Amino acid sequence: MARRNEALAWRLLYVVLAVVGFVGWLPAQALTLVDKAQLTLSVQGPSKQAQAASPTETATLPYDWDQHKASFDGEARFSFDIPPGDPAAPTALFVPRLGNSFRVSVNGRELARFGAFPPGPYDDASFAPQYFVLPPAGSAAPQRVDIVIAAQTARQGGLSPVVAGTEAEILPLYERAQFWQISGGRFIAIVSGVLGALSLLVWMRQRESIYLYYGLGELLWSVQTARVLFTHAPLAWPWWGVVPLAAFQAAVPLLCRFALSVVGRDHTPLARALGLMAWLAPVAAVLGIMVPWLWVMPLWRTLSLVAALAMMVVVFRTALRSAVLEHRVLGIAVVLIVLCGARDVWVMRTSPEAYAMVPWIRMAWVGFAVTLAWVIAERMRKDARAMAAMNASLEAELAERNAALEAVFAREREGEKARGALEERQRLTQDLHDGLGGQLSGLLRLAQQPGTALVDVEVHLRDAVDQLKLTVDAMHGCEGDVASALGSVRYRLGPRLQAAGIDLHWDVSPLPTMTGWTVRESHQMQMLLFEAFANMMAHAGASQASLRARLLPASEAMGVVVEGPAQPGADIVEVELCDNGRGFDAQAKFAGKGLVNMHARATALGGTLRVRSQPGETRLCLHLPVPQEQTQAQVQAQDATSPVLLASPAPRAV
Repeated sequence: MARRNEALAWRLLYVVLAVVGFVGWLPAQALTLVDKAQLTLSVQGPSKQAQAASPTETATLPYDWDQHKASFDGEARFSFDIPPGDPAAPTALFVPRLGNSFRVSVNGRELARFGAFPPGPYDDASFAPQYFVLPPAGSAAPQRVDIVIAAQTARQGGLSPVVAGTEAEILPLYERAQFWQISGGRFIAIVSGVLGALSLLVWMRQRESIYLYYGLGELLWSVQTARVLFTHAPLAWPWWGVVPLAAFQAAVPLLCRFALSVVGRDHTPLARALGLMAWLAPVAAVLGIMVPWLWVMPLWRTLSLVAALAMMVVVFRTALRSAVLEHRVLGIAVVLIVLCGARDVWVMRTSPEAYAMVPWIRMAWVGFAVTLAWVIAERMRKDARAMAAMNASLEAELAERNAALEAVFAREREGEKARGALEERQRLTQDLHDGLGGQLSGLLRLAQQPGTALVDVEVHLRDAVDQLKLTVDAMHGCEGDVASALGSVRYRLGPRLQAAGIDLHWDVSPLPTMTGWTVRESHQMQMLLFEAFANMMAHAGASQASLRARLLPASEAMGVVVEGPAQPGADIVEVELCDNGRGFDAQAKFAGKGLVNMHARATALGGTLRVRSQPGETRLCLHLPVPQEQTQAQVQAQDATSPVLLASPAPRAV
């Protein structure tokens, strides 16, 4: 049972290795693995002048220039023999890593070349796998292969083990390595770039730091991954070394801080330390490549590993205590990616095979990035659901409040109707009591006196009837229509004026509708004119009278003083009544009760009444302010659609 479990474990390990592409690099038994070569070095000194070539020595591949020669540039020649195979068939070579620049020679003849010697600022083939086809040997003797590299400090130059075999054996190895190293790197760069850009777009809309950390981290990871895609760099060295390295060194703390933000630990000392590391990452990259202090990069990797391990502990402990699904998924993803990163750091520090290894973190990053994207999507989905629930709650509350307001408004409308009806009853009661009631009371006292003339009783009765008719007309008239109210007065009093021998001249111009006027205002104006005509018929002894009504524009009404709420510069409706009677003393302190009532009614209308009288002429002038909404254009439009009441209207018969 134990052996079966052990065999099963090895099979699972082999499957995992096959998935991440490592099995394709493992040479089959029929292939030749070259892991030792004769090495000849030519190193430049601190003054950049070439020193004498070192004696030939045996070197073990892979050979990492930065580990062996530290702060020096130079060249290295690797010489080895390829065992004889089929003399008539070509031999193929697969080299996983080779650079920065190189020359490949077979039996003293140059087979391939890349870049300049020393490497140019844009030449860097140290990340791309290489495939070479050697010509047929033509004999049973081994073939001598010389690979010369030109390397620069901190540029990760060197040579990995070489695999030799037939084309049918080597080409699949090269294609698989090309797929995982180049196509896989391109895929990672695209996925990280797209996820980072989407996250930054969300951050620009919502301004939550969690999306900023993730977006910047993914974009920076995309930049550092893109380095493996170029053999001719888009930037000159050393900037093409600084930018990807700074991006990698800043991406790790940013994504660690994102993980802390997801679990609610964004304001801890660890989170602030990670933020400081993200800011200092470009400085470390400059020191490690441009100075170059090669010890800075291993130190920085160690600090990043320690910070990532601390983050992993915090996130995993939080995930264990949390019931939130994304916290648990994030905890598992963080543990896996940190363990992969720890494995890579350990191999780089301790293993001689570090130069030829494929970093696990590069392959594990795809799953980690997708996991983080899922965490963000799940967070956004929950936020959207919470927002929808909040909107539904607000809509329900708003509908409830609208219903309550509608009920309040309905009660208010009913109350307004009730108050309006009550006020109308009170007005009608007051008008009947003060007007018609006074008339009838006076008529009753007059009728009770001995010797009262029938003519006097008839006059008082006519006044009472006319006042009653005007009251009824006001109740059925058009609110705010001054011309109609005037026409009603003429219609009711015209026959009496004619019977009293008074010739009335009527001149009413187009007048605006008085906004805000009600039946009460129309009745006030009718009663004011009624009392004026009644006094004229009873006391003036006039034979001619005229009534003129017109609209005075604001430019002509500058000198007119109007009491009440009229605003400066408002138009004014002027109603002027004149007669040629005997006149009276207009300077008296309103001894007449009728004149006092007329002034009171003018004040109630918000207007002003002026009275001038002398023998042969009495003139009453009523000025009413027009609300600001009324304009001359409105008056003209009204005149074009409805005729002016020059003749008497036909009020309801009473």
